[in-house]
Amino acid sequence: MQSNVNYWMNKFDYIWNRSDRLFSLLRSSDDYYQQPVKLRLPLIFYLGHLPCFSWMQFRHLNGIDDVLDPIYDEVFVRGVDPNVQTGIVEHTHSSRFSTDVKEEEQYWRSFTVSSVVEYKQNVRKQIVHVLTDGNLDLNDLHTLNVLNIAAEHEMLHQETLMYLFVQLPIESFRTDEIVELQLRQMPAISSLSENKWVKLPGGQTSLGKPYRDKLSTFSFGWDNEFPREACYLPPFQMQSHPVRNGDFLQFILDDGYTTGDWWDESIFEWIKTAKIEHPATWIRTDNSFQVNFVLQRNIPVESILDHPVILSQIEAKAYCRWLSKKSGETIELPEESEWIYAMWDWSDSINIGLIDDECNVNFRHLHTMPVKSSSDNQLQWQGSAFEWTASIFRPLSDCFAPLPTYPEYSADFFDNRHFVLLGGSYATDLTLIRRSFRNWYQDTYRYMFATFRCVKHWKHTDDSLTEVDRQAIVADLSNKDHRRISSKYFYDAQGSALYTQITQSEEYYLFNQELQLLQQQMDDIKSTILRHCDLSSRTSPSIHFIELGCGDGAKVEAWLTPWINSSEISTVYHPVDISQHAIDSLIQLSKNKMGEKTVEEHIKPICSTFDDMYTKLATNTMDIKAVMLMGSTIGNFASYGPSHTKYGDDAPVMQFIRSIRRNLQIGDWFICAFDMCKDTNTMIRAYNDSKGITAAFNYNLLLRLNRELNFNFDLVNYQHYPMYNPLHRQMESWLLSTKQQTVTDQHGFVMELQPYDAIQTELSTKYTYEDIHLLMELNSLHIVKLYNTDDDRFPYVLCLSQLV
Repeated sequence: MQSNVNYWMNKFDYIWNRSDRLFSLLRSSDDYYQQPVKLRLPLIFYLGHLPCFSWMQFRHLNGIDDVLDPIYDEVFVRGVDPNVQTGIVEHTHSSRFSTDVKEEEQYWRSFTVSSVVEYKQNVRKQIVHVLTDGNLDLNDLHTLNVLNIAAEHEMLHQETLMYLFVQLPIESFRTDEIVELQLRQMPAISSLSENKWVKLPGGQTSLGKPYRDKLSTFSFGWDNEFPREACYLPPFQMQSHPVRNGDFLQFILDDGYTTGDWWDESIFEWIKTAKIEHPATWIRTDNSFQVNFVLQRNIPVESILDHPVILSQIEAKAYCRWLSKKSGETIELPEESEWIYAMWDWSDSINIGLIDDECNVNFRHLHTMPVKSSSDNQLQWQGSAFEWTASIFRPLSDCFAPLPTYPEYSADFFDNRHFVLLGGSYATDLTLIRRSFRNWYQDTYRYMFATFRCVKHWKHTDDSLTEVDRQAIVADLSNKDHRRISSKYFYDAQGSALYTQITQSEEYYLFNQELQLLQQQMDDIKSTILRHCDLSSRTSPSIHFIELGCGDGAKVEAWLTPWINSSEISTVYHPVDISQHAIDSLIQLSKNKMGEKTVEEHIKPICSTFDDMYTKLATNTMDIKAVMLMGSTIGNFASYGPSHTKYGDDAPVMQFIRSIRRNLQIGDWFICAFDMCKDTNTMIRAYNDSKGITAAFNYNLLLRLNRELNFNFDLVNYQHYPMYNPLHRQMESWLLSTKQQTVTDQHGFVMELQPYDAIQTELSTKYTYEDIHLLMELNSLHIVKLYNTDDDRFPYVLCLSQLV
């Protein structure tokens, strides 16, 4: 950060010029005495408050304690934020306040505009004097905090002025000062694009930022931005952009403000008593609605249906409940941590938005702008309005250190009535658009520039883990020499959905390599299989493809289409997965791609473990069975067992293939995809993607144990650690303990972990051609043909083998 005098002189000059420009929009001195929002003081207060507050901060600097005006220095120092429903101010403030507009105006007219302007100019001269001649130590953190507090405070109130101005009569303004985009001339909008749901994996994130006590690492923040608070988020979905006027209009037209189901009971009584029927900036006309902005009024809502709606949190929550009822899903406002993670960590959409020439912040416009639609399921942000969260405004990490020169800034509002807003509006200075900045308002306050977007959370539809599972998990975790959790527990509903996201990540090459191989070679694969089947000896032959660990079935169409189009043999595909969520996703995806009739005829899913699925498989002795392990599922089974012998009888991969072979007849098939050894960095990136999806996949395993077996893993205390083990030719995923901690469950299990203690969660064996031939030979499987990918950088092999 720059810390020289010229920097600060230029900064304050820039801020003051903007304040002067905003006040210059008022047409006459009389307009300063208006109280456009009864819950705030008249405009003349802000004319005096901005310089007064800055001077009160400067008086905390060494050797400066001058009183510039004994009355104004006291009257203008702090404003009000009364309870919206009662009008009572419950914190300290510096001047009298009344919601009686006439009474307020009469009091404030005792201060002339010219005298307050003179006070402002005097303060600015004194600040310039302090900056240039005050011998300030601009390497002192206390001094830097004072300067930043004074500067950012004025920026914050410039936005306050703007939302107050919206509530003034248009006659109060000199509209010749700023040229605006003429919204009234915009054509009516006939339809809105879909607000798509973006799937987010969740994982570890944080709020706030750490304290910095050195100049080299100094970064200003208000007291509520400290300290850093670690948190963990389960997977969720978020709308790609904010809710628009057109979306919210449907809620209004569906009797949203007159239906109590969408509101808390006490709030609904207040809504009725206050006769609130629409957002505060809307006006009801005979046939529709009009919307007001700072310098433009009575804009037909039909012309700005695609602008973000501006409203209070209670109105946003009511919309979420209404949309939940319509969709049959649970739809809510995001938590503060979810919004930060989605908009800053996952998508970087705010940084991207800030470099967009059309980003609507920093007073670029004095109105909202159309929401950009996303065609590729990406989160987008372009300013226009702060966004509501569901989170109460509170100290981070239960640790609060007030600002020495402004101790009441946040503390007065930790009252469970103020809620966090994030992002920034068209009247937000760029300085304030930072990851840690937290705005806050009462949930019933309706005037600030705030919009919202919705989130959905996963529902758990799979069967819970059993006591048998718990005993196996406890036994593995109790092995101090090698703690582990079996990878078979990854695939609950959330885990299956996360794995699907992994396969779509840029670094996870396996999915694309396999799909490309099938698309290029599927006709030859089918011909090869048919050529080696003795169909003439079978009556009405059928082939049953049994895919173990099918996932969501994104490659089913590529495999199945040539077979169902064939007249040579009847085909049934059996996707097998332990996760019902994965099965349901596969069926839905397949219906979308191949049609409902095709799915009903050719796809017969089995939700089961691999061992139990054969009892649920309906085939006869004349049918051909082809057990498939795609997606390199074979890699989940280690090549070494307790005897440390590769492909020994106790090796999991040998035991698994033999269990498959026992259920095959001579002539049946084993079709297996192998991920081949390759550059180690490539493999590590595939298991440690830049978006953190694989990390979230591993953390979700602990979350499942907490949820279903009442373990108490604190997910922020673990680091996802992937590595390549060259001795065993396998990728391994571990969760490292980052601190000393105790893990328990409700049945008396206790596990003491020290920093760097590790729990293994998965392995994925990588193969050579020699490995494949040896493995098939040891299991009496004859290799009919190997299919290789064209890309030598990411070698991947599909092996067709028959039991002989």
